Amino acid sequence: MDMRVPISWLKDYVDFADTPQGLAAKLTFSGLEVEHLETIGCDAKGIVVGEILQVERHPNADKLTLCTVNHGAGQLVVVCGAPNARVGLKALFAPSGVTLPNGLTLKKAKIRGVFSEGMLCAPDELGLSKDHAGLLELDAKWAPGTPIAEVLGAPETVLELEVTPNRPDCLSLIGIAREVAALYGTKLRIPEIKLAESGKPVAELTHVVVEEAEGCPRYTARILHGVKMGASPTWMQKRLELAGIRAINNVVDITNYVMLECGHPLHAFDQTLLAEGRIVVRRARAGEKMKTLDGVERELNPTTLVIADARQAVAVAGVMGGGNSEIRPATTTVLLEGAAFKPSDVRTTARSLGLSTESSYRFERGVNPATVDWASRRAVMLMTELAGATCAPGVLDLYAQPAPPRVLHCRGDYIRDRTGLEISDEQIRAIFQGLEMSVQSLENGAYAVGIPTFRRDLEREIDLVEEVARIHGLDQIPAPAPRAILVPGVDDRPAQAIAWGRRALVGLGLRETLNYSFLSERLLNLFDPAAAPRRVVIPNPVSADQAILRDSLVPQMVETLGRNHARQVAEAALFEIGRVFALDASGAMIEEDRLAIGLMGPVGRTGLDKHLPIKSDEIFLWLKGVWEALAVALGLKKAECRVAERPWGEPGCTVALLVNGVGVGALGVVKHGIACEWRLTAPVAVLEAQLAPLLANVFAVPRAVPIAQFPAIRRDMALVASDALKHEDVVRVVRQAAPAELENVELFDIFHGGNLGAGRKSMAYACTYRAADRTLTDEDANRYHVGVKEAVKRELGVEIREG
Repeated sequence: MDMRVPISWLKDYVDFADTPQGLAAKLTFSGLEVEHLETIGCDAKGIVVGEILQVERHPNADKLTLCTVNHGAGQLVVVCGAPNARVGLKALFAPSGVTLPNGLTLKKAKIRGVFSEGMLCAPDELGLSKDHAGLLELDAKWAPGTPIAEVLGAPETVLELEVTPNRPDCLSLIGIAREVAALYGTKLRIPEIKLAESGKPVAELTHVVVEEAEGCPRYTARILHGVKMGASPTWMQKRLELAGIRAINNVVDITNYVMLECGHPLHAFDQTLLAEGRIVVRRARAGEKMKTLDGVERELNPTTLVIADARQAVAVAGVMGGGNSEIRPATTTVLLEGAAFKPSDVRTTARSLGLSTESSYRFERGVNPATVDWASRRAVMLMTELAGATCAPGVLDLYAQPAPPRVLHCRGDYIRDRTGLEISDEQIRAIFQGLEMSVQSLENGAYAVGIPTFRRDLEREIDLVEEVARIHGLDQIPAPAPRAILVPGVDDRPAQAIAWGRRALVGLGLRETLNYSFLSERLLNLFDPAAAPRRVVIPNPVSADQAILRDSLVPQMVETLGRNHARQVAEAALFEIGRVFALDASGAMIEEDRLAIGLMGPVGRTGLDKHLPIKSDEIFLWLKGVWEALAVALGLKKAECRVAERPWGEPGCTVALLVNGVGVGALGVVKHGIACEWRLTAPVAVLEAQLAPLLANVFAVPRAVPIAQFPAIRRDMALVASDALKHEDVVRVVRQAAPAELENVELFDIFHGGNLGAGRKSMAYACTYRAADRTLTDEDANRYHVGVKEAVKRELGVEIREG
């Protein structure tokens, strides 16, 4: 949710001499990124104020009306579908021949059999907003025929800013104006508040009880009598529309206006609808339900903080009000709520209810409890001016623990050293003061900086360094030549080892991916539901999709392959080096770096073969080959595979990975049911392994082996055995029985069928013999090979095929 800032509204609080584009650049280089500059409004000639004199039903359409409009130069009849069209309403009218901002030129046209001689305009038709709910209602003071430019003014420029979560103070016009004042060296203007109070004190008219002070550190209530409901003035409606909020009525519009102005959400209750006219801040009761302002009845969680009257919940604290106490056309008495709620409580409630509102967006990031009453008084002043209200004397203000003053110490030399800026102490002091921080000079060029209550993000000296850098201009920070500082005794071999491993993986043709360390419980359970008790759950996550710290890299690797597949990527060979998290037996969190590799598509084929279907054993062997090649590149002396099962792997297509006889991970083909979550119909293979054992030998210096000087002799061996016989068992027996002259043993063929019989297979091996000090004779090779065959036959109980 971005912050929309109309520049004309911003200038109520600060003066600056710059173009909108210059202001946008200045804000962006101060850390408040301006994502978009938009010009909104209409100065089209011919659009004027029109007064509806008569409203009749359309003879041929139930949802249309015929409105007789006085546009200052006569009366015209137009066909209108707006639900708020009524006699006496003044709205903007475009007669035939006028060109609207969207380029449409109006013509006299017959609509359902009746001629329409123009259009009564909604905000979206004037380019003011996207709102098409009804006509833009104007103040009654405007005379028919008044040009639109006189009513709405010239088109407005609106800044759309992305505000980071740590800067809730910038979710307001005053907050942005404070930044602008600091950037341009001007003064911030805060509206002056003058209240005229009369009648019974508020303490005699209502009562407030806060049962949950932790969830509601401050709650204020004021009472207003004699409220005259109606439309808010045009200037306020326009500002709200420019800021992205639809105008509703004067009371609700004022609460929204003040929220945008100072960042404090407020809520107005019709006090006559509150049981006993009082407020209780409490947790929801078990099974309690409430219909919110959007018309949806919601069941409340017992952890949900609610605003209640003497009988029932009337609002979800910090999120949305209830329909049982909302402001209505007949409302005359208002209880105005101004409060601060615990951010994590509001975030949890909003997520659980599936609601996100302008209020919850601000409360989730934290409003400043110290200025809650200012917002309340500001809204009261506007309601007395614009809604004819009378304010009861006093306020009910329950503020349990005001935040103590905070002071940070900062050194001018430290700022200059960290930023590289040539900036004087006077400039540093001016920047702090421009941001409304008090500054007291200390010894040795240090400062004691008083942190205002609205800047909860400033906690350390380095935070003050950042303030100076961004206000001075991030684009002004020099870019010196790179330099390295050697720190004696620091061991950077782990980082070098990871870089070595990364280069080896890239050298094998893999591309690196990066993922967040948190993901959804559903995604993790899809791959290994039994691991749930050992997972680390994030308290108050930003969303349900980021609620768990990952305990495996496999889910995100498969998800990444699936996303690439969805974007017509036919093949991919990816890897990720990342950290996983889990709970040990004592409940303490443990961390481990791992490697994941994923293959999808015909990555092991060339040419026309890429178009042939892929089999599970084929992609399994490709990934196994990557593992073996990686083991060689990383200097692993004994890297093996053993048949094993994993919850995410297809049965019979998964193996455990071992280094020096110790398990380090697994490799296999992903189950078809899991892969289908991303519409991956072809086999997908993944590998996951602990990183540390893989990198243990990267710094070992290999011993040089002389190049062979004498020729080798190859002898083949074919054996018939049960399907249960494993290749690794054959290799083990061959290695044990063979002399030192055996250089290599390789499986080059597997055959089923023929006259072998059911459950049997033929395996063909090539044995290569070479001596380091002489040329072997055929007799030598034959003698060695006979010994190997006899050992295989004896140890494994197989049949050796001759000839």
